Amino acid sequence: MKHIIAASMFPLAFSSIALAQDSQSTEALYEGEQHVVAAGRPAVSYYLEGNKDQPLIVFIPGAAHSARIAYGGHEGGNEEDFLAHWLQNRGYNFLGVSYPIDTESGLFEEDQPDFTVRDWGRQAMEIAQTVIDENNLTGGVVVIGWSMGGKIPQAVYEAAGELGVPFDFYLSFVATPAIPGMTSLTRTFEMAESGYGDRSSSANGWVKQLAANDALNGHEIIPEDIYRSQYIGEMSVNLEGVEQRYRDGAFVMDWAEGLEDNGAFQFENFPLVAMILNDERADSRHAIVDKAAWSFYNANTVFHRYVGSEDVDINALSDAQWQSVLDLTRTSPDRLIREVSGNHFFFVGEDGARASAAAIDDLVDRVHAWRSDMSAALGTELDPLQ
Repeated sequence: MKHIIAASMFPLAFSSIALAQDSQSTEALYEGEQHVVAAGRPAVSYYLEGNKDQPLIVFIPGAAHSARIAYGGHEGGNEEDFLAHWLQNRGYNFLGVSYPIDTESGLFEEDQPDFTVRDWGRQAMEIAQTVIDENNLTGGVVVIGWSMGGKIPQAVYEAAGELGVPFDFYLSFVATPAIPGMTSLTRTFEMAESGYGDRSSSANGWVKQLAANDALNGHEIIPEDIYRSQYIGEMSVNLEGVEQRYRDGAFVMDWAEGLEDNGAFQFENFPLVAMILNDERADSRHAIVDKAAWSFYNANTVFHRYVGSEDVDINALSDAQWQSVLDLTRTSPDRLIREVSGNHFFFVGEDGARASAAAIDDLVDRVHAWRSDMSAALGTELDPLQ
């Protein structure tokens, strides 16, 4: 049973993460943030405490963004405009993990142009495991991947298994899977002085969408100068997709390395995926494609990991059980989805943040109910946290 709690009960509670502490200056950090080193790489972590028996929601940001987009913290900002506040209000534990980016404000001092998706997934799960251990959390882990965070589900799932993290499911926040061709096969990026990919051309479009959210909410959520200098920056080109890679100080094209890094075709080793879809023309690709793209992975999860389990003899299932397996698989695209109206930043601004937290709350129940039904159909108890 979930418990609603007031955010004021745990104002910016943050674990003293027992990972290697980064020696970087704290001047660029917001209250509650902490520099850490995980998987041998720097990260910025932010933890909000909820109820110990509820899930830890781990937020993974998209291209060129810090996880601040989910929790805010800039001077003059309103916590009610951000997702983390409303998740904590519903009793969830929240962890935002920012991978290395080069911001104008100097959030990270050292560049990591060779940072990979494997590093990304391992880093997030090492930090999550430490937070679980230090705070005695028992509700499992739900990983939210926003936008380019769609490249991380296989990496976090694999890392969670290796580390013993109680992984529940992956939640796509209008996220793009690592399937080649989901985004342009020919798009490339210029190298910045940092060795990162230059993403500056994307910023104007992001600012425009955030301004639309300002209008909907009746106030400025993130001032443009703060957003450009403190929320976004250049990042490793390795996280973009599958083709362009950083190697020995240069960008090269290596499809095989990219596909291995992303784990796009590891259908037998992929988490169950739930989705939040949006509906705006400004984000038409996600609004149209995401449901089909992620449901493709879920069908393969059923086939490879559930039906293909050594605990399941498909020929021993009754006709009724087999029909239930088919029905559950074919209806999962509707059962494991919620829609929140908005653009690519649908969860930014009080109305969207609150609605997104409610949708997550519902999806936790939906995923658990669907998995329970699938267990009954297969005649074996599927691990509720795998």
